[in-house]
Amino acid sequence: MTVKTRTPRPAAKKAAKAPQPVVTVVDTRHPRSGLSISYRVTVDTVERAEVIGEAGVSVGLAARFTIQAGPRQRPVTIMASRLIGEGEWYADAMTERGGRVHYSRGFGNRAVRHRLLADLGDVLTLCAYDVRGLVEDAEPGRPLKLRKVKAKRKAKAAAEA
Repeated sequence: MTVKTRTPRPAAKKAAKAPQPVVTVVDTRHPRSGLSISYRVTVDTVERAEVIGEAGVSVGLAARFTIQAGPRQRPVTIMASRLIGEGEWYADAMTERGGRVHYSRGFGNRAVRHRLLADLGDVLTLCAYDVRGLVEDAEPGRPLKLRKVKAKRKAKAAAEA
């Protein structure tokens, strides 16, 4: 049997460059009820976000992840954010597959605060540290500090988008 291989094409290199989702299992205890639950967490993205809104400029980290409590439970997709100076992650939007929206607000909107469980926030923080050059300090309970973006990196990111 002969196996032939080809050198990858340039398009294949771009596809390989896309970040792979991080899948982990989180065992957590709910702070109010004390109930211990195991979640399957799939982190799709953790990235820097800057949004100009009515309240001014919001700068921080934006994350998108899916959690599932059990194999027969519906997965829930959560959009979360952590602004510069904040020590915790907050949920901005939560939707189910099929289009049901539990709530949806813009990035960094803190009018109604939905704080994430500490264990879920820890997973997002670890993913933020995995992205090279993204955060300077993101320890839980301490204010978030992002790395400075240099002009060359800004131009390169704009060209890739």
